[in-house]
Amino acid sequence: MAWQARPNAAIRCQSTLPASNMPRAEQDLETLKATYERLCQERDRLRDARGFFARGLGPAPASAGIATGVVAALGEGQNPGAILSALGVLGVMVVLSIWYGGKPAYRHLYAKKISAGRPLTAEDSLPADPPSGADEPEDFLPIADWYREMIRRERKTYGSLRVKNSYPPPWMPVNDLQDGADLERMGALVVQGLWVVVILLLVVATVV
Repeated sequence: MAWQARPNAAIRCQSTLPASNMPRAEQDLETLKATYERLCQERDRLRDARGFFARGLGPAPASAGIATGVVAALGEGQNPGAILSALGVLGVMVVLSIWYGGKPAYRHLYAKKISAGRPLTAEDSLPADPPSGADEPEDFLPIADWYREMIRRERKTYGSLRVKNSYPPPWMPVNDLQDGADLERMGALVVQGLWVVVILLLVVATVV
């Protein structure tokens, strides 16, 4: 069996449906391609969402810390209790920001799914002189089987279908991309809420 180059798994593609006049085998292959491309688009959308939420976990504690430092340094100390409270909330913000932001990335989840199981490939089907870069068992799969294996991996990495968002605590494990998105979204909401609390305490410290 001649070795065939496999599509780049990182490519963002546009799904296309198979034409009805194609032979059955070609229709099946086009369906697999369209399914894989749709899964890749969903994966990329969720990865972008995780990046958006994660970017909000750092600036909020930083800006709250700067504001607290300025008020503490320039204020006249009329309400030290409010300053101390703001410092306490700021510390909680930093801890939660690090906790929520330190979740496994896509590459870690994908590697975990790969290590959980690989496709079975008969030894006699491996070429005697494989081309450069063909280092993994799936590199030698027929093209349709390769798509099936990539679809299986992407579905496991993405996670099962869910009809609504969840709001997990920071100690919940991340088993798939949806877990990571839910945790980082929750972290962004919590940190932003604490940022508002810090600013209100600083206002109290300066005007009361």
